[in-house]
Amino acid sequence: MSSELRCGREVSPNPIYRTSYWLWRLSAPVNKPADHSINLPAQPHEVAGQLPTQLLYEEALALLETEPQTALARAQAACKLAFEADNIALQARVLLLLGRAQLQTADTSGALETFVKAAGAYKSANDDLGQAESEGLAGRASLNLGQLEEAETYLRTAITKSENQISSRAKSIQATALNQLAGVQHYTGASLKALDSLQQASNLWEDENNYVGQANCLINIGNIQTNLGQYSQAITSLSSAYQIYKNYLKDFKTETSILQNLARAHHLNGDNDLAVTVMYAAKIAAEASEDGILQATAYLNLGTFLLESNEYLDAKKYLELALRLSSSLDFAMVKLSTLDSLGSLYEQTGHLHQASDSHQQALAIAIAIGATQGELEARLHLGRLHLNAGELEPALLELQLALELAEKNRSPKEQATAHESLATLFEQQGDLGRSVAHLRALRQIERELFHAERDRQTRNLTIQFEVERARHDADVYRLRTEVEHEARRTAEQLVQERTSDLARAQHEVVTRLAMAAEYRDDTTGEHTRRVGRTSCRIARALGWEEAQISVLGVAARLHDVGKIGIPDSILLKSGKLDAAEYNQMQTHTLIGARILSGGRSKLLQLAEEIALTHHERWDGTGYPRGLSQDQIPLSGRIVAVADVYDALTQARPYKPAWTPQDAMAEIRRQAGAHFDPVVVEAALTVLSAAEQLEAGQHANLPGEAAFLEDLPMAEEDASQVLSVFEQLLIERTTELQAAREEAERTAQQLQHLTLTDQQTGLGNRHALEHAVAEAIQAAQSGIQPLSLATLTFDLHLAKNTVLGQEGTDVVMPLMATALAQHVAEGSRIYRTGSTTFVLLGVQPPDAATIEAICTSALAPVRAAAGTTVAIHIGTARFPEDATDPALHLRPSEGQPGINADGDQSPL
Repeated sequence: MSSELRCGREVSPNPIYRTSYWLWRLSAPVNKPADHSINLPAQPHEVAGQLPTQLLYEEALALLETEPQTALARAQAACKLAFEADNIALQARVLLLLGRAQLQTADTSGALETFVKAAGAYKSANDDLGQAESEGLAGRASLNLGQLEEAETYLRTAITKSENQISSRAKSIQATALNQLAGVQHYTGASLKALDSLQQASNLWEDENNYVGQANCLINIGNIQTNLGQYSQAITSLSSAYQIYKNYLKDFKTETSILQNLARAHHLNGDNDLAVTVMYAAKIAAEASEDGILQATAYLNLGTFLLESNEYLDAKKYLELALRLSSSLDFAMVKLSTLDSLGSLYEQTGHLHQASDSHQQALAIAIAIGATQGELEARLHLGRLHLNAGELEPALLELQLALELAEKNRSPKEQATAHESLATLFEQQGDLGRSVAHLRALRQIERELFHAERDRQTRNLTIQFEVERARHDADVYRLRTEVEHEARRTAEQLVQERTSDLARAQHEVVTRLAMAAEYRDDTTGEHTRRVGRTSCRIARALGWEEAQISVLGVAARLHDVGKIGIPDSILLKSGKLDAAEYNQMQTHTLIGARILSGGRSKLLQLAEEIALTHHERWDGTGYPRGLSQDQIPLSGRIVAVADVYDALTQARPYKPAWTPQDAMAEIRRQAGAHFDPVVVEAALTVLSAAEQLEAGQHANLPGEAAFLEDLPMAEEDASQVLSVFEQLLIERTTELQAAREEAERTAQQLQHLTLTDQQTGLGNRHALEHAVAEAIQAAQSGIQPLSLATLTFDLHLAKNTVLGQEGTDVVMPLMATALAQHVAEGSRIYRTGSTTFVLLGVQPPDAATIEAICTSALAPVRAAAGTTVAIHIGTARFPEDATDPALHLRPSEGQPGINADGDQSPL
């Protein structure tokens, strides 16, 4: 089907979506002339003859959009009078208006002829903008007639005539022509060029604050992206168009058009539910527009999307509305599409008689208006209905006619459907030979469709790659500039942030230490000391290494550090805790783990593990995570026994102390329930030995000497706990100091980036500015003279075409290397543009040096590309050529140019 490109000032009819095809008609604006009245000549004898011409002109202009036939008659009369007056400028204006009237009345061929005459008259009158406007409208008329080559010629002439002028009218003419040129490029398969033309047009409309033009360009961009399968990009473009509409335009026709195109993009992107939502909004806008055609197409598209979602009742409602409205308006295309969708709905819901009737009506309309695609689809539907009903003869007739139409229209998907149905039909008739023939044809078409789809996807990906590459190049250029301005500020900010992080971390660690120290009292300190000692004894009995035991002894003492977050009313309560209090008490495991989290040392990691798990139970009924058996770390299982034993044997506000024998008996009873049985056996052994040691029965138990030499309680407690938090402080400080050093390195790299050309490694324009300022200061002080030479290289292929960016990217690094090898010692080289280098030094290079540079740089590429180079040289000396440092040593012009073969020619 055809496609519709939108232009700057007119909202075109909305597209018709269907399950099988989409109608996108071409349209463009009928722009009002820039001059709404005729400039009358000064001679009094001419005024009387031309006054009727002016009145007719103004009447035609006023009636152009509301009563185009009347406007046409007035324009024809004005044209006759204008030619009698023998005034070429007057004739040109009236011809332009006449062409517009012909275009409005669908006389496209006549309009084209008139626009060409108007362009000639404007050319004779030396009116470039008038000629550009006429050429642009001739291009539009040619595009409507399908004369694509002629359209492109007219449109490019319009662009050329208007692009060098800065008036608002010139920009409007250029933007409109670019929009129409995009239509030509789209139809000829040059989608990438079409997108570029539309982007240029959009930029011009943006300069003029023409929101209708911007919106319509974005709609066209979105529709091309949709056709390319770039649905996400299309949704972005159409959403931008809708944002412009909401902010600046209050035209329900424009809103309907945008929303219908946006719904289509969502539908093709696989989000049919969202497409339905958007189409409901489009329906509301269409109804508000009071435009019957818009309402009919909105009802049709909404019904079709609802049908896709199997919402049959709502789909039937809106399709029937579309049918009634299109019938009353005699809008055959919408009526045809609606009947097709209704037939599909009836077929899916089992109303086969109604489905057949709908498709029969669609077929009659398609034949009447010459819509071969509609006829093809109607016959396919009818053929399948007859086939499914066992009516093989009428099915054969419809399917064969459908196949002929599909082959004539070169519609491979419809050919495949026809072949598939015919293969089934002949199989049912027992004619296996013809059935196999159709299956083979089907297989061949499917193979061709597969390859075509693969080629299309490859082509679209290539186009998308080129678009993204162009955007990337533009972004790189923009980002380089931004980086040069922002790098230092960003780097300094990064260093400040990392420094603040370090300060906050240090404060955090000190705060933690203070919290722990504040909570430590004699009772709690004694408990943690005993738990640490008992844990070490159990671990030693289990065969741990002494290094691990030492770490465990300290880490176990922090098992209840989370109690600093438990209120005294709960922690020191003498009675039994209620359910809420008990739940809050359980959180001390999580608080402790959080306090100790993030450490890199084995000590802190083990302490976090113990704080979190020492209240887990072997049978899985513990807290905070309900771990069981080997899910509980061994360190947690060991400290659990040591903690409970010490709690039982010490008096608490809510209970008296147990005897060691009673406590060990309780530990034994809890083996396999609360505690790990293996740990219990080891614990009972060491606890019995410890009791004997305290009674003086044994003096030399292994490893006990160290525990008998403990420091006094308060001093030992302070040293152990303080050492843990000091280690945490050291680790956090070291970590954040490394982060700060990394930030400083990043700042240095960014600073280097601001002064370096990334492709060649040479200094860039900012580096040159700094260097020139320093060199001028040195020259003013008499330290050494200063000269500056600018070298601009123009690279050419053998056929005299300029190399593209890829060629420049290859040659310029080689040129930079050659410059470094051949310039005089003491000179510095900078790259200030794509093909421009600046030499800063005592003396500029002579011609022989320049020739040597070119020969060396081009040697790797000349054999393959036939490359030559023309060099433009500008030089300046300080203070001879720039006594004022603010002049920045502007290089003089008129120096000889040298090509790669050593010839010299004036620039």
